Amino acid sequence: MNRVVLIGDIHTEAELLATVIRWAEDAGVDRIISVGDVVDGPGDPLACIDLLRTHSVDVVRGNHERWVVEGRPFESFDYTPLALAWMHALPRTREYDTPAGRLLVGHGSGDDDMNGLEEHHEGYALQCLDALWKVVRDGDYRWLVGGHTHRPMVRTIENLTVINPGTLVPTQEPGFMFVDFERAHVERWELLPALRRTRTWSIED
Repeated sequence: MNRVVLIGDIHTEAELLATVIRWAEDAGVDRIISVGDVVDGPGDPLACIDLLRTHSVDVVRGNHERWVVEGRPFESFDYTPLALAWMHALPRTREYDTPAGRLLVGHGSGDDDMNGLEEHHEGYALQCLDALWKVVRDGDYRWLVGGHTHRPMVRTIENLTVINPGTLVPTQEPGFMFVDFERAHVERWELLPALRRTRTWSIED
């Protein structure tokens, strides 16, 4: 797996999700990966789930899906049996081999869906992210992808590069990340007011 599109927290934004999927398929990426939080928002979660299933998007379970599975949804919604089964089957994490090292995908940091790194985390705030440091110290992964904070970010902590693709929520600068692992190259694409690339990162070993 080399060229991928990473989708952040979706929160029922089916129209923007469809735009990202079309872009990814036109670009011929190897895989489309979502960090979850598909449900809970002003739109139709069933439309989002249908898009993800139809286009074979790899999805991990976000905390909002977990709350539905646990029987304590954040928002009441009449989910179909198929949608509930899909949420129940979502894994907490996914792992991949890339040309630039092993990749771990979760909603937050690893299997902790409420633990998210942000650009401003330093000192004590950074040291308190136990789930993140477990991944760093285990040394099994070169890349970590997570969402939860809705803030797009690329940041390297010791030998681990963390990528957060952000969110599709329209009021929070919706966008996605494109990653070429062979080139160790990351691009940030924004969706509104128009689809455009806004930032790039080159990750050094």
